[in-house]
Amino acid sequence: MRRFVVGLLILVSALALLGSSTSLWTRRHVVNTEIFVAGTEAILTDPAVQARIETGVVATIMTNPEVQQAIDEAVAALPPRLQAFRPALEDGARTLLGRGVHALLTSPAFAALTSAALRSAQTQLINGQSVEFTLGQAKALVPADSRTGLAGQVLALIPDNVGITVLTKEQAPQVYTAIDLLKSLWLWVGLIAIAALIGALVVSRRRWQTLRAWAVTTGAFGLLIVLVMAVARGPLLGQVKPINVAAADAIYQGITGSLRSWTLWLVLIMAGIVAVTLLWGRIGIIPAIRRGSHAVRAQAAHYREERAVRAAAAELNPEATGPAPRAPAESWPHRVAAGVQAFVDGLNLPERLAALAGFLRRNLRVARWTGVAVGALVLLFWPSPTLSVLIWVAAFVALYIGLIELVLAIAARAPGATGEAAADEVAAPGGGVGAGVSPASDGAHTRELVTAQAAPAGGGAPALAPLEAPTPPEPPSAPPPHRPAVTPEDLSAMGGRLDLLMRLGDARSAGVLTEEEFATEKANLLAL
Repeated sequence: MRRFVVGLLILVSALALLGSSTSLWTRRHVVNTEIFVAGTEAILTDPAVQARIETGVVATIMTNPEVQQAIDEAVAALPPRLQAFRPALEDGARTLLGRGVHALLTSPAFAALTSAALRSAQTQLINGQSVEFTLGQAKALVPADSRTGLAGQVLALIPDNVGITVLTKEQAPQVYTAIDLLKSLWLWVGLIAIAALIGALVVSRRRWQTLRAWAVTTGAFGLLIVLVMAVARGPLLGQVKPINVAAADAIYQGITGSLRSWTLWLVLIMAGIVAVTLLWGRIGIIPAIRRGSHAVRAQAAHYREERAVRAAAAELNPEATGPAPRAPAESWPHRVAAGVQAFVDGLNLPERLAALAGFLRRNLRVARWTGVAVGALVLLFWPSPTLSVLIWVAAFVALYIGLIELVLAIAARAPGATGEAAADEVAAPGGGVGAGVSPASDGAHTRELVTAQAAPAGGGAPALAPLEAPTPPEPPSAPPPHRPAVTPEDLSAMGGRLDLLMRLGDARSAGVLTEEEFATEKANLLAL
C-alpha cells in the first residue's frame, strides 16, 4: 500500500510539474509582450509566411469592386478584338499588385508596422478578441517620395482595412480557453506538484530512490511530449488547406520549436537530479569537503601556535638589549596559498581519482557510448540543427571521451610514482637517527648508524659519530622451486580475485569498509 501511494504521488507530481511548465511557457511567450513580439516577428519573416500573406492580400484586392471596375473600364477602352485578352489583363494586374505588396512587406518601414501590429494583436489575444492584421498603418508609414509613380498608384488602390484575420474565437475557442487557464494556473499547478513530491518523500522509506523515480518519471513524460509534438505535425497539417500548408508548417515549427527547447531544459534538469541521486554518498564529496575544512582549521591553528612560540622565544632571548622583537608575520598570499593547499590535501584527490579511474576502467565501453548517445539525442531533439550545432556537439563528445582517457592516464601514472617514492624513502627510528647500508670492500655489508650528539657548550656544530656494525654475509639463496604451468582456470580465478579486490578498494574509498576490514579481506583473497 505504501508503494502504491508513493507511486501515485510521484505520477501526480510529474504530471502537475509538466502542466505548470507548459503554463509558465505560455505565460512567458504569450503574456509577455516583448517575447511575443520577438517570436512572432521571427515567424513573419519566414518566406513561406510572407508568400501566403502576399497571396491573401492580392486576392482580397482583386475582389474589391473598385479594382474590378477599373479593369472593366480598361478592357472597354480596348478594341473589340483585344477585349478577349481580359484574363491576361487580370493576371497582369494581379502580378503588379503582388509586386507592390511584396515591396511593402519587405520595406524597412514594415518592421515598425509589424511591431505595432503585433503589440495590438497580443492585446487582442489576451483580451479574448479576434487577432487581425491590416495594412492601413503600413500606408501611413511609407515615405512621401515613395508614393509617386507606379508604386503610388498601387498604394492608392489598397484600402486601409485590407488584411487577414489570424485567429478568431469562433474558429478556435479552445485556444482562448487554454490561454485563460494556463496563464493563471501555472503557480497553483506548480504548488500541487511540489506538495505531491513532498508527500511522496514523507511517505517513502527510501527517499533518494523516490526522488530518483520522480525525476525519471518527469523526464520520461517530457521526452514523450517532445515526441508527440514531432508526430502530431503530420496530422495537423493534413487538416489545413493546401494553399496554407507551407505557412502553417512554418508557424507550427516556430511555436513548437520554442516549446520543445523549454521542455528539453526541464528534461535536462531531471537528468541532473538523477545523476545527483545516483552519485550521492558514493563518491564521498561531502566527507572530502569536511576533511578539507578540518585540514584548513588545523593548519590555521598550527600557524597561530607557531607564531606564539616564535613570539615567546623572542621575548625570552637573553642576548636582546632592547625590547623583544615581534615575530615576523607571514604574508597574506602565503597564508591563503597554504590554506588552499591544506584544503586540497584534505580532499584526498588522488584516492578519489583512483576510485573514479577504477569505475571507468570497469565500465569503459558503457561510459564512452553514453557520451555518444547523449550527443545523438541532442541532435535528434534540437529544433533546427545546423552544421555549427553538429560541430559543437561533436566537440563536446570528443572532449568527454578525452577527459575519460585523461583520468585513466593520470590514475595509471599515480600508483607507480607513489610506489617509487615510497621505495626511495628510508625510515628513520627515533627522530634523531638515520640508517643507511653501504657495501664494504670485502663483499660484506656494513650498516652505518649515525647519531646526532649534543652540541658542545661553545655553540659549535654537533659531532657526528659513525658506528660500524659488521653483518655476516647472506647465505646463498636456494634455487626457486619448480612451479607448474599456469592453466586457463588459474587465470580465470586470478582475474575474478583481482576484480573483487578492486571492488573492495572502491568500497574502502567510499567509506563502506575500514582499513582493518579491507586488510583482512585482502589477506583472505591472497591466501586462496
